Amino acid sequence: MKDAEELLRAALLKLPTGLVEHVLRVVDEAERLAAIHGVDRDAARIAALGHDILRAHSDQRLLRIAADQGYELDASERMEPVLLHGPLAVPILRERYGVVDRDVLAAVAGHTTARAGMTPLEQVLFLADKIEPEKRARAGAIDRVADLAETDLDAAVLAYLDYHILIALDRRWPLHPNTIAARTELLARSTALLHEKSSRQAVEREFPG
Repeated sequence: MKDAEELLRAALLKLPTGLVEHVLRVVDEAERLAAIHGVDRDAARIAALGHDILRAHSDQRLLRIAADQGYELDASERMEPVLLHGPLAVPILRERYGVVDRDVLAAVAGHTTARAGMTPLEQVLFLADKIEPEKRARAGAIDRVADLAETDLDAAVLAYLDYHILIALDRRWPLHPNTIAARTELLARSTALLHEKSSRQAVEREFPG
């Protein structure tokens, strides 16, 4: 992955300064979370370096790239083409930068919308992008997400999706189907764990010691 990292770091020099600074903050946060949760730090770093490679593109250019790639647009992506900058980056990262790790590419593809079945690496990048220091400074609600991310990736992603959906409803943003699917899966998993814990506590109360 060394060659890919060198190419991606060189590519950063062509991006707007503010975006470069964001990407580097995400790199730091992704590596930190990866270390906490036993995720490959090299993979987390590559994913973070590549996640916003198309973020500075205009809506029109993203739509042109989608057409060139034969990417089938979802209704939410037509309304908000910025949602495309993750998935459209995947072929470019593979072909131009030599990024072939499927988990890394999946993390880049889903870092904006999330998806059902996210791996720990995907969750690490998703959260790192959302809780990097500058974004935390803009929204106090992100602090809770960041606190949860220290110990429970599932809970942190679910908390962020809950927050995002409330904002989306308030601002009349479209919700990507992947976002809804991710939240539903995590909510079901969380509910199952709560039921399991409640059942275990009931048994312990009935049969103490």
